[in-house]
Amino acid sequence: MKNPIGFGIVGGGMIGAVQAAAIGQINGAQLVAVCGRDEQRTAEFAAKFGATSYTSYDEFLKHPGLHIVNVCTPSGVRAELGIRAAEAGKHVLAEKPIEINLERADALIAACDKAGVKLGVIFQSRFLPAVRRIKQAIDEGRLGKLMIGDAFVKWYRAPEYYAPGTWRGTLSLDGGGALINQAIHTVDLLRWMMGPVETAFAMKAALRYPHIEAEDTLAGVVRFENGALGSVQAATSAKPGFKRRLEISGERGTVILDGDAVSVWAIDGEDSDLGDAEQLTDGSANPAAISNEGHRRQIEDMMRAVIEDRPPMIDGREGRKSLELVAALYASANAGQPVRL
Repeated sequence: MKNPIGFGIVGGGMIGAVQAAAIGQINGAQLVAVCGRDEQRTAEFAAKFGATSYTSYDEFLKHPGLHIVNVCTPSGVRAELGIRAAEAGKHVLAEKPIEINLERADALIAACDKAGVKLGVIFQSRFLPAVRRIKQAIDEGRLGKLMIGDAFVKWYRAPEYYAPGTWRGTLSLDGGGALINQAIHTVDLLRWMMGPVETAFAMKAALRYPHIEAEDTLAGVVRFENGALGSVQAATSAKPGFKRRLEISGERGTVILDGDAVSVWAIDGEDSDLGDAEQLTDGSANPAAISNEGHRRQIEDMMRAVIEDRPPMIDGREGRKSLELVAALYASANAGQPVRL
């Protein structure tokens, strides 16, 4: 491999392994370093993917040939680690959400701007063929005026997922529950396709797992700036768990995404060919049951952005938009009244 772009992963959990496998499939990319708190676990992770193991983040950032830091830690420490990487001159690719609140997200964006490094935020669903087909139809006006858009993420997580002592479902590290962690990918697609949100209203509860700080169930409604209406349902309480669903209706028809495949294509004057119905990802009941294809495509885009000196397709400001909507839904649920963005 000639002059590869060196990636380093901080955080050796499930999503770190997904990203490591994806990096290994990209021509011109190389995983050179891994950083984690548990020495043995991190060493095993690094050895599996042919990288150098670190428990010191400062030493990790000094690794020769490290260009891009993939932040795969719990959400509530991503800004801190990303800012330190930027100050060390490294480009940053943060997992979703960019952070747990807008203030921290803005601090990370500002730090990357100041350091002159790229900042990307993982929303790999945007790179999937079925999703891009729907987005193209909307952008070309083939659905006409948009009327209603709905995002449904009715998933299930077993009790051990929220076991005491874990970071999941905590306000300090997860920033919330089913909405900010599981549903944010589909919320991102909803906002990307329907446009900015004007007003949001939501209710939330911890129904299946009342011991967690955050919600395992949330229902919300939104009004978009273009006048369209929509809804968001997010759950890790819906046993046995169902594929996420995105429904977009305009004056000329409706398209529906089930999981990662189009299940309905009903637009005036177009045939109902559903295209590629392959399901790449299904984290409805098992968070590990996901493909790395979307990650591979997005990580490759990040690599190309560095090589070509251009913004990544989903930069920090773009990645912030879904967090803004999530924050508004949470604020509404806490206050019991609608929130204007």
